[in-house]
Amino acid sequence: TAILGFGAGTTPEEAKKLSVQIGDTRIRMVYPDMMSVTVEDFEGNATNSLVDGRYLAAMMAARQLSPNRDVASPWTGTKFVGTNGLARILDTVEQNDVASAGITVMEDRPPFICVRHGLTTDMSSVLMKTPTVIQIADEVQQRARDTLEAFVGVKFLPGILSQIEGRVAKMMGELIQAQIVANYTGIRANVSDDDPTAAEVEAYYQPVFPLLYIILQFNLRSSL
Repeated sequence: TAILGFGAGTTPEEAKKLSVQIGDTRIRMVYPDMMSVTVEDFEGNATNSLVDGRYLAAMMAARQLSPNRDVASPWTGTKFVGTNGLARILDTVEQNDVASAGITVMEDRPPFICVRHGLTTDMSSVLMKTPTVIQIADEVQQRARDTLEAFVGVKFLPGILSQIEGRVAKMMGELIQAQIVANYTGIRANVSDDDPTAAEVEAYYQPVFPLLYIILQFNLRSSL
């Protein structure tokens, strides 16, 4: 997975064009392209400097590696400190326009820089454009490999398949308790039709989605 920032001077249109050309769940881009930071020298003299979007990308990457977050922690709403704010300000219409191309847009909410909407560059579906869904899928696959590694190299006896199903079900239960997976079903293990030394395992699961929108409807009445 790559989290990328833009060089200073990259216009919204240029950023959108590049994102659409890439269109990959593994590539996540952050915008705007500039922010201001204060740097002190060894004598304590403070200097305000402009840095480009690569620093925003580094901040986002570091935040994802924080031990206080898991793979299901939403990108949207993430807050960053330690800067003076963004050096390119977009209005709401411009922010929506940039985000529509699959770019993670950040905005100033003093004293923070906040992620307005976290996205991947693949906008084909909600499963593809939501960064945490891809992170959860990776986590499930990694845990499955670790869970089933002990079965590789044992005798392929009739009871092995049911043991594999039980281990996967237990793993899914742990992921539900960790608030990473919402639900699962259809765990099934069988001998491969093409290779009697291989077991094929299938399961369906629902990731924990981020809450991104609250739709309100108020009904005005003269009396109730």
